[in-house]
Amino acid sequence: MTTKSGQKGVGLIEVMVALLLLMVAILGYTALQGQAINSTNEAYERTQSLVMMRTIAEKIRANPSGIATYENQINASAANSAPAKQCGLNGEAITALCTPAEVAEAESYLFKTELANYDFQIQMHPCPNTGGTGTDAANNIMFSYCLIAAWGDTTPTIGTNGEIDCLTERVVGEDDVVEAAGGNYHVKATCMMMEI
Repeated sequence: MTTKSGQKGVGLIEVMVALLLLMVAILGYTALQGQAINSTNEAYERTQSLVMMRTIAEKIRANPSGIATYENQINASAANSAPAKQCGLNGEAITALCTPAEVAEAESYLFKTELANYDFQIQMHPCPNTGGTGTDAANNIMFSYCLIAAWGDTTPTIGTNGEIDCLTERVVGEDDVVEAAGGNYHVKATCMMMEI
């Protein structure tokens, strides 16, 4: 005796539902993998910029008399030409002592040359909110410099010039008074700052 089953085609529907669930899981995993790759790249960029910033900061701390030269040379938009005196930094024989400004110029040139191999930029600015603005900035006991490293679409600058600055001008008070010294990270910025 044979009985007819009323479940024709149910096996095909079950397979289709299972494939749909599997496809949703695979798409979720793919999105998660993409996010993990982005996080890994961001961590790599931060590590590279931190290493460079520490190297530059150590050189500047060893030569504090040349800090103004470091600032001018590091912040120069165009690549500087090789300085006349390499001060022994490029394997050049030292024939005469270098001044602090000459050492700073030679080291800054090497920094800029090395930075050209990476996808980030470094600039040196007075640190926000440490008395780094105005005519009496150099006499302010709290005055200090900051190295700002940026990568991607971010510029290593402070302010609001239409680009994605690392740090934006800080708005304070009920009247929305803008402090030129800056101090807030831009929401979309990919950068970091180090006080030296």
